[in-house]
Amino acid sequence: LAVAVLAGLLVCCLLYVSAAIWVTAEAYSSPSIVLSSGSGAQRYIIDDFREAYRWMSQNTDPSAKFMAWWDYGYQMNAMGNRTTIADNNTWNNTHIATVGLTLSSTEEEAYKVMRRLDVDYMLIIFGGKIGYSSDDINKFLWPVRISAGVYPERVQERNYYSQDGSYRVDKYAPKTMLNSLMYKMCYYRFAETQPYYGQPTGYDQSRHAEIGKKVFRLNRIEEAFTSENWLVRIYKVNPEPNHVGGP
Repeated sequence: LAVAVLAGLLVCCLLYVSAAIWVTAEAYSSPSIVLSSGSGAQRYIIDDFREAYRWMSQNTDPSAKFMAWWDYGYQMNAMGNRTTIADNNTWNNTHIATVGLTLSSTEEEAYKVMRRLDVDYMLIIFGGKIGYSSDDINKFLWPVRISAGVYPERVQERNYYSQDGSYRVDKYAPKTMLNSLMYKMCYYRFAETQPYYGQPTGYDQSRHAEIGKKVFRLNRIEEAFTSENWLVRIYKVNPEPNHVGGP
């Protein structure tokens, strides 16, 4: 009996070690910049980050300045070979808050900040098409909170919640959310994409909701690049119009 118990414990240990190795390999061996879904023959590689950084390095001026939330700063520097307004060195809270202010503001108000900082391009991560939950919309309240701490007269977190106090992107989302630059950059032309069977146009796979504002124009920025799975979106900041002979 003792031998059988020991043999059973040995088998359990071997299975545990095998499972631990598999989990470690899946979680840590692949670089996070390349994503995948499924397994085996059904595995689908999502290479939008490298696609975007390659486009960035080959289709923008070497002196171009990019603004994005700080999470992607070092990647953009190293792989896109471009200057970023903020990166993973987050010691300057005011600097990060200014990026948050830009994302939280309307397009018109954000444009003033972008021009003041000589920003040429804006980059956002959007997972609504493929169900990637670690995107900028899901972390948007952090830019809002940080900017509210530095610019309380311009950003108030409560204005980004619905009347019932929830954070949402559907028809119940507040106007402050629907009119923010973040919302517009994520959902511009999104309703034109083909939804899954039985779902309405503009259905966000990450938030599991039909977006509240499907059709709108961009006035101060223009779409420059959207990756294959819509995971990375880049917008060009339009130059300030010349007012010849006018005020």
